[in-house]
Amino acid sequence: MKNTKLYLLIVVLLLGAMALVACGGGATETTEQPAATEEVAEEPAVEPTEEPAMEEPTEEPAMEEPTEEPAPTEEPMAEEPEMALASDTSKSIATLLSEDPNFSTLVAAITAAEIAEPGPDAPVTIFAPTNAAFEALPEGMVDELLADPAGDLTRILQYHLVNGAVKAADVTADEDGFVDTLAGEPLDLAALGLVATDIEGSNGVIHVIDAVQVPPTIANAARAEELAAAGTPVIRIWADNLRMPALREVETAFEEEYGVELLLEQVGFGDIRRLLSTAGPAGEGPDIIVGAHDWLGELYAGGLIAPIDLADRAAEFAPAAVQAFTYAGDLYGMPINTENVALFINTDLVPECPTTWTEVKEISAELHAADPEQYGFVRMEGDPYHFYPIQTAFGGYIFARDEQGSYDPTQVGVGDPGSIAAAEWYEGMVADGLQPPAMDWDTMHQWFESGQAAMLVTGPWVTDRIVESGVPFQICDIPGETEEAGRPFLGSHGFMVSAFAKDPLLAQIFLTEFVATPEVMMAMYEGNPRPPAFLETLAAVEDEYITAFGSAGANADPMPAIPEMASVWDAWGNAVTLISQGADTAVNAFTNAQEQINTAISGG
Repeated sequence: MKNTKLYLLIVVLLLGAMALVACGGGATETTEQPAATEEVAEEPAVEPTEEPAMEEPTEEPAMEEPTEEPAPTEEPMAEEPEMALASDTSKSIATLLSEDPNFSTLVAAITAAEIAEPGPDAPVTIFAPTNAAFEALPEGMVDELLADPAGDLTRILQYHLVNGAVKAADVTADEDGFVDTLAGEPLDLAALGLVATDIEGSNGVIHVIDAVQVPPTIANAARAEELAAAGTPVIRIWADNLRMPALREVETAFEEEYGVELLLEQVGFGDIRRLLSTAGPAGEGPDIIVGAHDWLGELYAGGLIAPIDLADRAAEFAPAAVQAFTYAGDLYGMPINTENVALFINTDLVPECPTTWTEVKEISAELHAADPEQYGFVRMEGDPYHFYPIQTAFGGYIFARDEQGSYDPTQVGVGDPGSIAAAEWYEGMVADGLQPPAMDWDTMHQWFESGQAAMLVTGPWVTDRIVESGVPFQICDIPGETEEAGRPFLGSHGFMVSAFAKDPLLAQIFLTEFVATPEVMMAMYEGNPRPPAFLETLAAVEDEYITAFGSAGANADPMPAIPEMASVWDAWGNAVTLISQGADTAVNAFTNAQEQINTAISGG
């Protein structure tokens, strides 16, 4: 029933959007902004005026037959209150809306949903529907939404909110004309009928619209229900904007071959997991999602994903990426790409890639001796993620692996001899003055880009920045020590099938027959340039930097997706920080970290 009503809502809104487009409804764009919060003050309910009683006539009056048909009279329309909404930066946007009777329904909805009001330091932009916009919804819809404010109402309201106080002239959108919202789904700006814009409050900006907008994930849940009732198979996919263009390339072919309706829904990458946790069990979620492999522990524990079977096609993907999506002995994803760090060197200062961390220290000492302002290798203080490849070069690890390659949370390696040896190497760098203290992420990169630092470990996310700096550089494999080469952590993005998929076999067919092709995987790469997990595509990529990262990650360890990893980061990072500050020895810092991690994992 719920979805049926929503379907009616969607029909109404689509008809309204078509009318708006025909009337020249404007589009705006938005920029990325900071997040908001603080509770909206509860507004007093607007008391309805009492309707006057109607007197019944005692006798029906006789009607005279008119000699001529009277001209039809138009029934007078109830006039809407004049809009009082105007900029006032001494008042919050919640106050401005509450003071205008045209927005009483919106204010009531915000209050019911307990949407937090932002502070001046974290403003928002709201696309505010008028009372008339709410009245245009199917009968009873508003009451239904208000009755369950924690459900669809909250997401619908968040779909009207954008981070940052953005005026109409400054709004930017992606190339498809969408803007990111707090609901985690992009808002189609072309569908908006803008009534008024740029109304400023102390904590944001209001743009008035004349139709309530519904997130596609809610809309498509209703549509899928209707299609299924009519006997049409449906596959719903949640993907981010980077993968959507590639999926659209095969949409028609898949629909025609299998007689299926493919519903592609763009959702913010960081929001997919959150939305799936509620929409999936409610039967309103997708059949396929795009996500990161290190979500697996949480998704598996929540019963949100189903195993897939690539069969002999698994050999067409990078083994490390397949291993990354393997959990509890089963494969839970078809990988798209991989991501790992590598060693960057300034080739003016370090002409060739060093092969050991001993060599890195020697180069650092020579450069610093020649110029005290010049450093060799630099790293961010307290960052264990980028320290991991140094640990593995000395034979260290975080979790041991079982025979199937799965991580064993009972075997923690932070305090093992290899990890401590790596910590002692770093302790020596600090003691010899070869590591500047308290270096943050941005400073570390600025030093490399300016030539003040000759080497650092970082990832593909900064390649463009380093290229733009003009510093001559090369991307190298991680140096070894007792091991031939250090192993960085590997991350992987891929497709996963929901445990609530209506037809998991059909979902898997879509992935293996239509997505796992050189053409689509190349389109995926072009949308997000990371080393492709599909080996044929990786071989076809002609980018020296991507190739270099692929080489550096050939021996990479998948980032542990097990829940116990959450107990590792803080203790491990604190140990590295203590060493960088000279506040503890490598042996003590890493031994104590191991004990803290074991205690946290055991629940002691």
